Amino acid sequence: MAPVRASIIIAAHNEGDRLAKTLRSCQANTGGIEFEYILVDDASPDDCVDAASDRFPGARVVRQRQRRGTSASKDHGAKLARGGVLVFLDGHTKPERAALRKLVEDVEATRGEAIVQPRIPALDARVWRNSRRSVGYGYHVELQRLETRWVRPDRLWRRGRFFESPCLIGCAFAISRDLYRKLRGFDPHMLQWGAEDIDLGLKSWLLGHPVLVDPSAAIGHVFRRRFDNYLVEPECVAVNKLRIARKNFTESTWRAWLAALRARSAPSKWRKIWRLYREREASAERERRYLDERRVYDEFWFARKFGLPWPERPQRFERPQRPRALRVSRLPSLR
Repeated sequence: MAPVRASIIIAAHNEGDRLAKTLRSCQANTGGIEFEYILVDDASPDDCVDAASDRFPGARVVRQRQRRGTSASKDHGAKLARGGVLVFLDGHTKPERAALRKLVEDVEATRGEAIVQPRIPALDARVWRNSRRSVGYGYHVELQRLETRWVRPDRLWRRGRFFESPCLIGCAFAISRDLYRKLRGFDPHMLQWGAEDIDLGLKSWLLGHPVLVDPSAAIGHVFRRRFDNYLVEPECVAVNKLRIARKNFTESTWRAWLAALRARSAPSKWRKIWRLYREREASAERERRYLDERRVYDEFWFARKFGLPWPERPQRFERPQRPRALRVSRLPSLR
């Protein structure tokens, strides 16, 4: 099949009517770009994908007989996509006018060398309306526990017309297909839900590719206080973070991170976490070796750049090479 300019990839599990609303919002706000739509049905028992595909027959549906989780489902869709730019959306998002077009053009303007995400207002699912007051621009991630929080826009670094975000927000972003492949994409061996966006964003920064925010593009997202449509076991989130630490940290930092996680975990929970991690350890080691060969920065550089208290660099180290400068082309007016 012939390549297309851009693909929208949505992995869905028990989204209810929000998935169809997301597709309707996408089609109403493409900004004139024709997209390929890929829906990955992560074994949804609520038939949300069937209902959405009936209303939007042009969407390509990929079905998984067993639930594989968020990260694996997104990666499955990406590997089948034909677009030069991949736009990942959650199944409960609402793009505003021309936001999708802006993200695609942003990625093309950076020659595919950066990940670009929009500003993200809170989306009220009941009335399907984006908030004008509750808006997020970028994520902060601390490396000791791999936990995140929002960063005010005045605390984000400027890079031309973009902000730099320390952490990727996985609900809505765009990336070139070539960069996705270089970063090895979403980790298909992560469990259930959680931390897959932290992993992809950290890999991008350490391999010399920034995570940028275009504040002129907006895509709303339904934020939940609790999971009401599927199960998320905390041990599985911990396993996913273990994989991030092993793949992206140098050996001394990994050992300190591992010891700290074990110390704060109850013995029974730790046994389950470690057992689940060891079942897929080989794939983490393979990706670690791949990333080690291509990394231009390390976690110590990342901590300095974003003002993190941990980790501190050992006295002896080899200075990593610097990546080439990121060039951004001038874009046509979107008025």
